[in-house]
Amino acid sequence: MIDVSGSMAGEKIAAVNDAVRNVIPIINNIGESNPDAEIKLSAMTFSDTVIWQTPQPVAASQLSWSDKTASGMTCLGKACNELNRQLSHKTGFLKSASGSYAPVVILLSDGGPTDDFNEGMKTLEGNAWFRHSTRISIAIGNDADTNVLGMFTGNPELVFRVHNIDALKAVIKVAVVTSSMVCSQSSSVCTSSSNTMATPSKSQLTADAIATELQGELGIDVGDDALMNELDIDEFD
Repeated sequence: MIDVSGSMAGEKIAAVNDAVRNVIPIINNIGESNPDAEIKLSAMTFSDTVIWQTPQPVAASQLSWSDKTASGMTCLGKACNELNRQLSHKTGFLKSASGSYAPVVILLSDGGPTDDFNEGMKTLEGNAWFRHSTRISIAIGNDADTNVLGMFTGNPELVFRVHNIDALKAVIKVAVVTSSMVCSQSSSVCTSSSNTMATPSKSQLTADAIATELQGELGIDVGDDALMNELDIDEFD
């Protein structure tokens, strides 16, 4: 879920475009080297409108990324409602969900919602697939609302704040790769006629794994407040 609202213009959206382009082949390699899991991706952009880049999730080798521009408002509530619609056996991506792993949802945003996020979040919290998913938020810049992003993840340790382009690229790469590897090895989601599911949560395992990888990637400790907390300025400002 990628915020392409007006406040993402300039260096932020350029860094996101570069990071996504570079991470797609890495995810493809993970899928090809893991015989027990087929990894499929879908990308949503949101501002005034919500747009899926493909009509259905596809293998990484089939996902072609075209660079995005940034404009409009931050309609995160609308994005939550659309995610809820697609995390469905009846109307969305999960019509053939038996034996599937719980999904990973990664949200990138630099600011607070401009619509009714609470209502959208309330709808999502009633979705069993979302409740069992691993959610990661990447907060871009000092103005990002980490309280909102923490509500989305349900775990403050899965909100990572970045202050510059290099950190943003590193966190996107590490978050996507690490969560894909952790969750593709988790128990599969079982479905039944009553639409109930049971799977162990991987959120904390994923948070720990991401923190470990970022320590090696950037050489710094990761806290729940700021990824690049040794910087005195926000280079995105």
